[in-house]
Amino acid sequence: MSTRKKLKDYISKGVRKLKHRKGYGVHSPFAYAVITEVIEEKLPYYAYQRMRRIYVKNSPIPFKVATLLFRLANRFRAHRILEIGCDTGYSILPMLMVDKRNEVTTVAGTHQRQETEQHLSLFKSTIGRIDYIESIDVLADDYVADMIVVNGAPAGMDPEPFVEWLKSHLQERGILFVRGIQPGHQLESFWDEVCECDQIEVTMDLYDFGLAIRQPRFYKQHYVVSF
Repeated sequence: MSTRKKLKDYISKGVRKLKHRKGYGVHSPFAYAVITEVIEEKLPYYAYQRMRRIYVKNSPIPFKVATLLFRLANRFRAHRILEIGCDTGYSILPMLMVDKRNEVTTVAGTHQRQETEQHLSLFKSTIGRIDYIESIDVLADDYVADMIVVNGAPAGMDPEPFVEWLKSHLQERGILFVRGIQPGHQLESFWDEVCECDQIEVTMDLYDFGLAIRQPRFYKQHYVVSF
């Protein structure tokens, strides 16, 4: 990343913190609670100390994001989780550590599976089940997840049909976490489609990440959140 780009990102995030911190201007009690009690939660959880072992400087996601995934899975009681775009265990570990009964399905090739198993070997006795699949096409038509993490779009699938696919496989009150939504990033167009989708009622722009929540009977809501 160039020095100019780093400076631009730093300034953008600074402005966002001033304008969108602590749920200011958010009138929905549900959204306000998610922002103040989950996204901005500062209290440590029991699992954080163990998680620090693998979230180092060059990890695919920083420790800050890992702890957010933990809090989201914990708050929304996500027991069945789908990861699209395997990052060799960094995204799924926090959600597995919430509850040993949690089950994760991740789209991964052979090499990614081997690296994931290696990264998570320290936690093998304390985390739930991980199923590896080669593509989302092998999932049953009636498969639904409590939480879906999208680290990359399936090869050859355009944003609009991908969102349609997700709607049918994300349960009511389920949550969607999208990584890389800024202009020029891989999932920018996909995130735009998510924000336009009427069946995904609550969306939150966390700058680098997007959070979407299905809440039937809610009006469409979109928020910019400091994170």
